[in-house]
Amino acid sequence: MALRLAIVGATGHIGRSLLWNLGRDKSFQIQAYARRVDAVHEDLAAMEKTSAEAIHMDKFGTLPFDIVVNCVGAGDPARVRDMGAEIFRVTEDIDNRILDCLSSWPAALYINMSSGAVYGTPLSQPLTFQSVCSRRVNELNAAEWYGIAKRNAEAKHRAHEEFNIVDVRVFSYFSRFLNREGRLFIVDLVNALIGKRMLQTTSSDSVRDYATPSDLLQLLSCIIERWQAGQGKINDALDLYTKAPVGKFELIEAVAERFDLSWEATDDLNTISSTGEKQEYFSRNLKAADWGYEPKLIALDGILDELFGLLKTGR
Repeated sequence: MALRLAIVGATGHIGRSLLWNLGRDKSFQIQAYARRVDAVHEDLAAMEKTSAEAIHMDKFGTLPFDIVVNCVGAGDPARVRDMGAEIFRVTEDIDNRILDCLSSWPAALYINMSSGAVYGTPLSQPLTFQSVCSRRVNELNAAEWYGIAKRNAEAKHRAHEEFNIVDVRVFSYFSRFLNREGRLFIVDLVNALIGKRMLQTTSSDSVRDYATPSDLLQLLSCIIERWQAGQGKINDALDLYTKAPVGKFELIEAVAERFDLSWEATDDLNTISSTGEKQEYFSRNLKAADWGYEPKLIALDGILDELFGLLKTGR
């Protein structure tokens, strides 16, 4: 029998990529929740032989589910900045609604898309299981709010040890469904490539670990398998990672070599970092390996695969 899987936030970057990749999988009966149901219908119309159902977010909690994946989040720096304090309310509201559902269906599995931002800022070196999050409690700034909201949610989940909850910390994510109006380097690269214009970027290098749908789907599969094993409640947080991260200029040069991309480095750019400056933003916390997770691709290859799909299909 197919598992009833609810995707909350089905119009977001991660939500759309999950819907696209799981919507035709007969192992799941997808409930795709969103405020803009028309946008979900557009994605479903582009898919073939899907039984996924688009449902307005107001109806969440009225239909039972076996698994719920919370993809609600504001990964774009400009949106995080514009939301301000609202980021706390939105995070808490959706999370509390899901927790209320778990009270009714305690055997269900809750997978929450968290963020590497829980580790705090600034970050100048890779993160590990022993990494410490330190904040100046009397000098909090806006760049910390997103990470605090996510960290608060994780703390609440660990407190609910009676429920099956796994937080998946996403550091950087790329798929053909990224928001092309966002203010991120990877968005600038894609828009320059599609628009056939020059990419401008800052002269400073950085390192990111861009997970792609194949990485996320494999980790979700590992989590679901452990939950199905029925060996007690599962309640933990796992970092999402690839086989190896990629440097900014390494990525640019690889894309320029394979596609028609021109670029230049300049310091005359205004950048937004709503969660703080992060020179090296990736994790070496490999706890997910204990769950059977083994990434197949390095970040660079995953990005190139998704770029080929984006340029070929337009989505």
